Amino acid sequence: MLEVLPLVFFIGVVNRIADMIADDGLKLNRYLGYSLGIVYGIMIAYVLTQYPVLAPLGLAIILSVMFTGKIDHKVHYFGIGTFILFMAMWGIGSVGPLLIAIFIAAGILDEIGNDHADKKGKGLFSRFFMLRLTMEMFALAVSAYTGQWIILVSIFFYDLGFTYIFPQRVRKKLLEIAG
Repeated sequence: MLEVLPLVFFIGVVNRIADMIADDGLKLNRYLGYSLGIVYGIMIAYVLTQYPVLAPLGLAIILSVMFTGKIDHKVHYFGIGTFILFMAMWGIGSVGPLLIAIFIAAGILDEIGNDHADKKGKGLFSRFFMLRLTMEMFALAVSAYTGQWIILVSIFFYDLGFTYIFPQRVRKKLLEIAG
């Protein structure tokens, strides 16, 4: 089961680069951007079909960003479209609706809280949401309850790839270099 962790980490890295193109204006060849979306779409579909214990978490994250309007760029359209295509081809086993609902609530709360923190930026509430710890707290609770610690460890590895490979200062420098 631990072999999934490098994949989850890499999904985080690719997703961050796609976000930098979509949200921060990172100038890369548009076909490279679309390719990144396709790559992360395939990888997420693969992980969710091959590691069903992670399916509620992954599906909920995708649904929560869709519900909050965060899928708003061609790079992400390619990613989500590819994800849906490959999920339809590969299929997925039964997924508990309660876990999906719990993780969707965490994802939506995380997105709304982070948007609020970006605007207000002060206080403990804003700091908590700027760090995006909501999903991790829910993953900790679900992992403790179910005994499936791979859920918490997976979100940690995704965060390593998404947040810590390209911290804010590195993202700023890349944006300066790439124009």
